[in-house]
Order: sequence, then structure tokens, then C-alpha cells
Amino acid sequence: MNLRSVTIRWLVVASMAILAVAISGAALSAEFSSDEIYRLAEGEVVDDDLYVAATEIYIDGIVKGDLIAAGNIIEIGPNGSVEGDLWALAGGIVVHGMVMDDLRAAASGVEISGTVADDVFVGAGGGQADIPTGMGSQVVPSGLSVTGQIGGDTYVAAGGTDISGNIGGDLFGAIGILDISGAVSGDANIQVGELTVYDTARFDGVLKYTAPEQHQFPAGVARDIQYEAPPESETAGGTIVGAIFGWIFRTIAIAVGVAILGWLLMRFRPGILARPVAAIQSNPVETGLYGLLAAVLLIFIPIASIILVAFTWAFWGVFPGIAVFVFLFASSAVIWFLSPLLTGHWLGQKIGERLDGDHSPLLLLLMGALLIVVLGRIPFLGWLVYLLSFLLAFGGLLRSGAAVATDPSAETAAAQ
Repeated sequence: MNLRSVTIRWLVVASMAILAVAISGAALSAEFSSDEIYRLAEGEVVDDDLYVAATEIYIDGIVKGDLIAAGNIIEIGPNGSVEGDLWALAGGIVVHGMVMDDLRAAASGVEISGTVADDVFVGAGGGQADIPTGMGSQVVPSGLSVTGQIGGDTYVAAGGTDISGNIGGDLFGAIGILDISGAVSGDANIQVGELTVYDTARFDGVLKYTAPEQHQFPAGVARDIQYEAPPESETAGGTIVGAIFGWIFRTIAIAVGVAILGWLLMRFRPGILARPVAAIQSNPVETGLYGLLAAVLLIFIPIASIILVAFTWAFWGVFPGIAVFVFLFASSAVIWFLSPLLTGHWLGQKIGERLDGDHSPLLLLLMGALLIVVLGRIPFLGWLVYLLSFLLAFGGLLRSGAAVATDPSAETAAAQ
């Protein structure tokens, strides 16, 4: 190995080390919270990033950095503001105040009545199955509702969307039912099942849409309107019936596969499920936060994964680096695939607590796992069910692994 190769390699190591220290420092200086109800009162300020997992989260103060939050209800109050990005995963998300950078949200219902200064990325429910979500006095209708201001581009995947506010950039969407009476300053490229454009709607750019049938729009609503018909197979009646039977068949096939795998694990390796499930059972909120933070670092913002691969390559060579990359990717895929079993086991235990009689652990596991599989197959909302399941499973594996590392006897106890 020549001097130049050695120099380059150690420059990479030094650079990665500096970056790792910077990221670790940022994480350590951030504020973490895990509770039933979290409230940042008006006038209070968090000077760094804020990580919160709670049943209900209310932000009426100021977060100077990013806010990463998971809960049932997340609300940015009228006087609340997030000066960085808002990453939110919840049943219902409400933005009455200000998000000064991007909003990335996944929820059954998302309501933006305040201001998001930059881009918006939303996955939501809604459509025909418009079931309100919330707790107590807090109820957020399913789907996406925009009555406020969005400064940048908007990306939507939702069953239902109602836009009566203003979007300062482009609009991209795959939406079941879309009602729009507001303004889009850029272009719009949308795929919709049902589309209603009111007289007050305005598109400063080109409106390009794909729908089952072509629509008539009010005069002057857009600079140009382009219609693209869906593939013929998607509109044929016979194919729709076939698609329904195909959905049912695939759902049954997935359920049978999960049931067989669950039986095998319960029969031969029960500890693989027992340890993470015990971690989830002990504190679901904290476990979900562990999973969310790990997913953000290793998957959604893969800087940490890149650092790990780079360190492996620098010290042991290119093939171990590739092996670590493959391992990280494969591990994430396996956790995603197994997550219905882990969270289903926990959900089955919760169901068993409410049922009379003594039920076998295998029966409860199958009940919970099959419930997640069926919910996960619901259009538009299913991916959110699987994402929540993945985060709980990921967090349970991390917490159970940490428990075994600090107390090896915990592994035997969990297996029993």
C-alpha cells in the first residue's frame, strides 16, 4: 500500500471521526422527553433540537432547532413555533402556529391552519373512510386539510385532501378525494380518484392531473390544464373486480405466512419475540421513541450508516464495508417484515388482558399479528400502520438488546 493510499484513508477516517463527534454532540445537546402529556408552555424556549414521545404533545413555546415528535396528538399552538424542521408521527397533527423550515408528517389526520415556511411532505388517511382521530376534546379529521400558508412545495399521499389555503410552490400528490378552493403558485401534478376544483381556486402554473374521467374546470383557474387518462386496465370494470379479489388473496397469503412464521418462532425460538415484546410492554411510548430516533439516524437520514460503512472500509477494506452496508439494509428489511409479529405479540397480550379466560400465547400472537396485517392492507392508511409497527419493533429490539448487554440474565428471564 503506497503512502498516498494511506494518507487518503486516514483523511477519510479523520473526516468521519469529526463528523461523528459533531453528530454525537448535537444529539447530546438536544432535549429528550418521554411522558404521557408533554407541553412546552408559551414563553418557554428550547435552544436546541427537541425529541418528544408522548400521548399528547402541545408546543406553545419556541423550539430553536428541529422538533422530532411521536404521539397520538401533536399540536403546534397559535403562539408556538419550530425554527427548524418538524418531523411528526401521530394519529392527529395540527399546525396552528409556525414551522420555519420543512414539515414531514405521517398521521391519520393532518391540519395546517398556520404557516409552514418551506416544503411539506405528508402521508395521511381520509377519503371514504373519514374517521376522526384524537383524544378528549382534541379531534383531527382524517386526511390533509390546508387552510393556512405553505411557502414551498407540497408532496401529498392521502386518502382525502382539502386545500383552501395557499401553497407557495408546486403541488405533487397521489390522492383519493381532492377538494381545492385555494391557490397554488407553481405547477400541480396530481393523481386523483375524485377531484373538485372550485371557482376560487387558482393555479399560477400548469395543472396536470390523472383521474378516471376528464373534468370541466372554471374559466381561468389555471394557466394550462393537461389531462392524462389512467391505464385502461385501471378503469375496466372486470379488472376492478379482479383487483378486489387480488387484494383479498394477497391479504390472506400474507396472513398465512405470518401465522406460519409466528408458530415456528413460538415453537423453536420464543426468546426472539419475548425480549422485544417485554421491552414494548414496559413502556410503549419510550420504545417508540427509541425506534423513531434510530430510524431517523440509520434510515431516513442515513448519515450514521454512511459513517459506519466508511469507518469499516477505512480500517478493514472495501469488502467488509460492503458487507456492513448489506447487513444494515438487510436488517432493516427483516425488522420491517417481522414487525407485525413483534407488535402483534404485544397487541395480542393487550387483547388477552381484556378477554376472559386463559388463552394460549400463540393464539394471542396470531390475533394481534393478523389484526396488524389486515389494517396494514388498507389503502392509503395501511403504510402508516406498518410504519408504527416497524418503529415499535425497532425500538423493542434496541431496548431488549441493551438490557441483555447490561444484564445477561434478562435474556433467560424473557425467554421463560
